[in-house]
Amino acid sequence: MTNDSFLFTVHGQRYIFRCNGKGTELLIDRAHEKAVYEMLSAIDITERVVVLSTDPGYKISCYYEGAHVCDPHNMDEVGRCMRALRSFHERRLTAEKIFNPFDAVCHYENMLQGRTNLPPEYREVRRAVFGLQTFVSPFLESSQTLCHIDSVADNFLFVEGRESPYLIDWEYAGRCDPLIDVAMFALYANYTEEETERLIAEYFPEGFDRAIKVRVYAYMAVGGLLWSCWCAYKSSFGVTFGLYADNQFRFAKTYPAKVQTLLGGIG
Repeated sequence: MTNDSFLFTVHGQRYIFRCNGKGTELLIDRAHEKAVYEMLSAIDITERVVVLSTDPGYKISCYYEGAHVCDPHNMDEVGRCMRALRSFHERRLTAEKIFNPFDAVCHYENMLQGRTNLPPEYREVRRAVFGLQTFVSPFLESSQTLCHIDSVADNFLFVEGRESPYLIDWEYAGRCDPLIDVAMFALYANYTEEETERLIAEYFPEGFDRAIKVRVYAYMAVGGLLWSCWCAYKSSFGVTFGLYADNQFRFAKTYPAKVQTLLGGIG
């Protein structure tokens, strides 16, 4: 969704060439992306990258024959993804860049000025979403763990011979609250509340309380607003995402109220 990718063959080996999509120079810090990949190269958690440039940010990586991405409605695969994600978070890796979703929304809004119109109810929805900032800020400020941020089903790659999937495409990675990665998976999969609870249970097989659930819902609210802005920005370059963009804004509209209800129950 961010870039264009091409498959090519050299001496019988197939590779993927990633060509930067329009407008990505304002979306992605390629130097940071390269630093993250270099850190992860010693850990068997991501695809093998042959070369990654910072300017303009081209990437060539190995193509895995017979591989497939996660099916978000296959709970066996989802469970394997959440175990891989939990294991990655528990490594407590760090990075220079901090990812704050509220700051990211403001950044995207600045890029949008004069380029495209957001939904007419955007300001009202934004106020409700930013009303959650006080609640999640302590978790964001105390986080020292590298997170994927774009931890959607399509970025979990199942390769033959491996129990754990590779987690690929680290363009948006940064230090954050690990629960944001769970929320991003649920957002992209367009999960219901029931499906989201099953997802959280796969990440926390030992069980979880309402406080965990409300944090995930809060990140789904701000994540929906964030990716709505992202879609609006990409649409200014002629790239549209239809139902995906509508779904993201729906999460931003409906989940702040769910968070406030849960917070009332927690007291």
